[in-house]
Amino acid sequence: MTLRVAVAFSGGKDSTYATWFAMHQGWDVSLVTVRPSSTDSLMFHHPNTEWTHLQAQAMGLPHQMVEMKSKDELADLGHALARMKSEQKISGLVTGAVESDYQKTRFDNMCDAVGLKTYAPLWRKSPKFLVENFLNSGFRIVLSAVAAKGLDESWLGRELTEQEWSKLERLSEVHGIHLTGEGGEYESFVLDAPNFSKKMEIEKSRKEWYGDSGRMVIEKVSLRDKLSN
Repeated sequence: MTLRVAVAFSGGKDSTYATWFAMHQGWDVSLVTVRPSSTDSLMFHHPNTEWTHLQAQAMGLPHQMVEMKSKDELADLGHALARMKSEQKISGLVTGAVESDYQKTRFDNMCDAVGLKTYAPLWRKSPKFLVENFLNSGFRIVLSAVAAKGLDESWLGRELTEQEWSKLERLSEVHGIHLTGEGGEYESFVLDAPNFSKKMEIEKSRKEWYGDSGRMVIEKVSLRDKLSN
């Protein structure tokens, strides 16, 4: 029997990688995105979540958006998952958690409460191992927000090529930045991945800078055909 799961999907690299993992396992995957009410959410990625439906389209997966209205950051997601369990018969939630015990524990507790299993395929993986997998698998990732010493406005919208990952690694060693941004040092947005049938193309964006942190706001994005080999 095929395992049916939801993926907590933000549009960033970790949740996209977790989605790819779940699809690679042959699981029946649906995506659920929480749009937090605040940009300083400790649980959920905020920048550019309004475009996750296009990423879902590129992956050929059903997607739903959950607007966060409760003070408890997980309450609205918990209600949505309970409905998905009843209506779609999902049995688990996949997350892109890497090292945050705070996030993973709260996801685990929420899923226990609604009777779902949790899967965290990236959990405790070496940051360098993950970076190598992003590069070798053909992920195209841009930075959508930065909030750490060493990451200035010029990093917003920058694509993480092999060269840029190397620069980020050097900054992580100097400033103590987590290489994959697990401490909230940066957020990302995925333009292409091995499970995308089409690639994302940012047509219009703007930067918002607040002195020591900022974000790239995507104003227009489209799906484009990939060039065949």
